[in-house]
Amino acid sequence: MTEPSTAQITPAIKNTLIGMRRQIDRVVAEPGKLTRAVYETLTTAGQLAHDESRVRWFGSGFTLRSEATTELLRSVRGYLAMRDMDAVGSQGVCVLTGPANVGKSTTLLQLAKEVEARTERRHPGFRDDGRVPVVSIEMLPGATPKGVATSILDFFGVPHRQRDAHQVLIRQAAEVMALRRTSLLIVDEFHAVQLDGRRGDDAINTVKAIINNTGVVTVLAGIDLDLQLGSHAAEQLMARGETHRHAPFDYASESSRQSWTRLVDAFAKQMYLIDGPPDLSPYADALHSLTEGRIGALRRILGFALLTMLEEKPSPADPETLLEEHMGAGSRRLVAAQKPRKRKAA
Repeated sequence: MTEPSTAQITPAIKNTLIGMRRQIDRVVAEPGKLTRAVYETLTTAGQLAHDESRVRWFGSGFTLRSEATTELLRSVRGYLAMRDMDAVGSQGVCVLTGPANVGKSTTLLQLAKEVEARTERRHPGFRDDGRVPVVSIEMLPGATPKGVATSILDFFGVPHRQRDAHQVLIRQAAEVMALRRTSLLIVDEFHAVQLDGRRGDDAINTVKAIINNTGVVTVLAGIDLDLQLGSHAAEQLMARGETHRHAPFDYASESSRQSWTRLVDAFAKQMYLIDGPPDLSPYADALHSLTEGRIGALRRILGFALLTMLEEKPSPADPETLLEEHMGAGSRRLVAAQKPRKRKAA
């Protein structure tokens, strides 16, 4: 049987140049601040449209930049500015690590947006010229050491065969990145690659070879990578840069509790409730307990609570108030979404 080439296998749209730029260019319109008098004069369709726009905005329309995010953006910005194409192997490497739901992928999207925006300022119309300053790929569960190179080729839509030699795939990936003048490589979910033993060294050496052949600055992101990258090859790679850990919000001290409360208040302001931002401070302790201080989980609970409140309003004239029952509905939806599904017996 003839082995299919990847030209016959469509990669996930997210893992392609088109998919990445679709994410970068996506803009969710910020809802206007309507007074109650204006809101009540809208037609039923107009009120529903405004409610939907508020839910969309809260779900994915804004980002709250943390100190950890700012530090990573500054580091990558510095590495890109000091990038020396003639100094093989000298390019910076940033490892972005931490548990799930702390904002790592959101930070990576911000980084890709910033690099493309800076490229547009320096080289107007760069996309029309074929420039691709950022390559952003996401490793899939069970990825092999070849996965980094093949994912880059899939990103650009370059046909290849899975049985091609590892070094051939690396060379092809490096050539297309050099041709498109890529300066930043982002590898998300890097923990999906087996990182222990020889296969782990092969994966690390693949990244090193691509860096050496292209001069790209690289960001490796994943869950608790700092605990998994312990081999000699990994230590050599990490010595080229630094590790940034996105940690959940702590709750052990008064200052950390105040930081969490400020974060909850910042989310409340983005709900655009007709009667003003809700006072969520009474729920701060419970929200931290439910989310374990993870910003992604907090956003989902509050988003579900907002949706529940808007859907269950008896009439447009009723006050928009987030009640304990709405918060409870939000937390139950989060738990249900995170609960693993049981497999049916064959």
